[in-house]
Amino acid sequence: MGNLKDEQSRRELGDFLRSRRRKADPKKSGLINSGNEVSRRRIQGLRREEVAQLSGVSLTWYTWLEQGRDINVSRQVLGGIARALTLDAVERSHLFRLAGEVPPDTAAAGDEQVAGPEMQTFLDLLDPNPAYVITRCFDVVAWNRAEAALMGGFEHLPVHERNALWLMFNAPEARDLLPDWEREARWLVGLLRAESAHELGSPRFIEVVSSLQKSSELFSEWWTSHDVQAFAPSVRRFRHPVVGELELNYVKLSVEGGRGLSIVSHFATPGSETARRLSTLVD
Repeated sequence: MGNLKDEQSRRELGDFLRSRRRKADPKKSGLINSGNEVSRRRIQGLRREEVAQLSGVSLTWYTWLEQGRDINVSRQVLGGIARALTLDAVERSHLFRLAGEVPPDTAAAGDEQVAGPEMQTFLDLLDPNPAYVITRCFDVVAWNRAEAALMGGFEHLPVHERNALWLMFNAPEARDLLPDWEREARWLVGLLRAESAHELGSPRFIEVVSSLQKSSELFSEWWTSHDVQAFAPSVRRFRHPVVGELELNYVKLSVEGGRGLSIVSHFATPGSETARRLSTLVD
């Protein structure tokens, strides 16, 4: 339940509700059945009492909300108002954020997150630079040829093991591939801990943490320390069994509208020995 303490947010919320109410279609809201009834209405959009009725709240309470009063508002009520005003997904998300709540369409418990064909095409264009798409739980849901050549073929793994943390702690080759394994593994645990604030109650998040705690004492120890980390671009070192030492820049890009998906890419400095070795890796 959010408490609308911020005066500017309350004012913005009230203005937004009034604007959506005036643009709402009474037919879509189920209040009237024909165009003739629309033409006979003396107001544009919906009345406050109609929105209150459709939302299951009192007229007084809804009026206070539009007036920017300092009142409590639940997610259930926000959902009812969104339905009453027939808000689309973008408008609904905006409503929840103005009320200080996480939008219901944000990646959450049980959501299946997949990378569409456009995202795969983008990854393929990044070859020979390794790149992949991850969720907030660090599940790897798409990758390009260079990433498969660098880290190994994800397609041969069971779906639940296509996870950056699972591979870090359970794939024996990870320690050989990463000279700075301990530092990187601990940093990755801190990133996952930071994401836990977004994923509370997510069955997949619980599954990932539980499986790692059972399979790795070191993960369990670091996880219970509650250290959090923020992502920052960096340089990572690899010791690849085929092409040898690599120094790769490391960046992460959030996918707008991707429901918690991010693109992670490694790339070499142009003209460097690492760049030459990368190109031979995917040839």
